[in-house]
Amino acid sequence: MFAILVYDIPFGALTQLRAGTAPEGADWNGKFLIPWVRIGRANPKAEDPAVGERLWLLLEEYVKGY
Repeated sequence: MFAILVYDIPFGALTQLRAGTAPEGADWNGKFLIPWVRIGRANPKAEDPAVGERLWLLLEEYVKGY
């Protein structure tokens, strides 16, 4: 089980690099990407506007005064 959860370091930013540099990355705008450059499904709570509002307020509190 541990072997499938741990990957070599070079794989760490592969999804982000591919999404940011590949021409087809423009078609992925707003989509949820999972390792390794696959379109996945986000948790439904991630699309809940009320949860997003609470998160925004929490983050504003964290950075207040910086």
